[in-house]
Amino acid sequence: MATTTDGRGTGGAGERARLAGVARPTSTRQALTRFALASLVVAVAVGVAGALVGRRAAQTAATDDARTVTEVLAHSVIIPNLTDALVDGDPAAVARMDQAVVGKVTAGSLVRVKLWTPEGKIVYSDEHRLIGASYPLAMDEQAVLRDNSVEAELSDLTAPENRFERDQGRLLEVYLPVPTPGGDTLLFETYSRYSSVTANAGAMWRQFLPITLGALLLLQLFQLPLVWSTARQLDASLREREGLLRRAVEATDTERRRIARDLHDGVVQDLAAANYSLVGAKAQAAAKGHKEEADALDGGAQALRRGIRSLRTLLVEIYPPSLHRAGLPAALRDLLDPLTGRGIEVRLQLPDSVELGDDRAELVFRVAQEAVRNVAEHSAAGTVDLQLKAAGGTVALTVADDGIGFDPARLAGTPAGGHVGLLLLQDLARAAGGSLRIDASPGRGTTVHLEVPVE
Repeated sequence: MATTTDGRGTGGAGERARLAGVARPTSTRQALTRFALASLVVAVAVGVAGALVGRRAAQTAATDDARTVTEVLAHSVIIPNLTDALVDGDPAAVARMDQAVVGKVTAGSLVRVKLWTPEGKIVYSDEHRLIGASYPLAMDEQAVLRDNSVEAELSDLTAPENRFERDQGRLLEVYLPVPTPGGDTLLFETYSRYSSVTANAGAMWRQFLPITLGALLLLQLFQLPLVWSTARQLDASLREREGLLRRAVEATDTERRRIARDLHDGVVQDLAAANYSLVGAKAQAAAKGHKEEADALDGGAQALRRGIRSLRTLLVEIYPPSLHRAGLPAALRDLLDPLTGRGIEVRLQLPDSVELGDDRAELVFRVAQEAVRNVAEHSAAGTVDLQLKAAGGTVALTVADDGIGFDPARLAGTPAGGHVGLLLLQDLARAAGGSLRIDASPGRGTTVHLEVPVE
């Protein structure tokens, strides 16, 4: 059972209001739909990421293929037709290389071939206007000659040695060292259209894309039945838990009524009878002139009456009989009676009757009870104003005092498993479709305002 600030119960009807007002958990169909949509989003994200990674991998593989093709050309075409006379610029050597390269190697995606000396002189190109020209080799090209490696990169078409390739679009250049018969080393360089590289990469990527998407789709198809079964089991367990909670609340409410009835019909009646006996004995002692005995009997009778009042106050808190027998206004009057005995001025504005269901009537009563208890125990107030109004399908309760007040921000730090008091009642008010506002500050008193719809 939930507890108030002093550890006593908030009441079965308040719990019923919470159960009735809180929306049921998400249905199995809704949960499954949300899971399917979330899984679809994840699958799309994974598919896109996989596609990007696959495309990058395909581009890398296509670039490696371009390196391999250039190595094959170097060993099968260039080196067999490379002579020392070509390095010296002999026209016959150039013509011999042209026969092996032009129209055969420089066909399709490969658009240019160049042979460089380590000093940066072009000794051969299928573009004869470049033969004999000198340009400084870049650092990576020098590193290839030094390390005997193969490299590939996008061409810088703004460089002067590439001025005749600028109309070819983006080009991928691959370069590697080749030996001459005289023992020198030249730099062999090919230029291929980058679109052919990306086309090969796209073809590879399109081959793997159906596999990736198919695997994700199969994963979803395997997951959905499992999720459906799990969601149905969860939904069933939630319904069972709600049923158990409802039965527990109803049993608690029944037990509270039984305890209140037993106390009222048993102990309270016995104490009342004992009080009448003491009053009668006091009268007899006083008539006989036994003053000390009469005073002792009077003290005992007063103590019994205080005990009876305390028990009746406790009965009202456990289960207010006037709330269901005489209605909410009468129960609120009974609730504020003990404040008068404490010397606190009480001002009431109550209608004769309020048409309100039992659950919400008890919610209003519990809010008033919590506010009045805080006034009595913590506020040091001299005056309490309680107003109950019903208009426009809404019942409004206001309890205001002129006490020391408090900082409402400390309610937010109340432990969820401890004495929840007004914080719990705020949740119950929201669950019933209403609102509970607390206007307070240190030294300025406290006002508790509850609004709850009649239906």
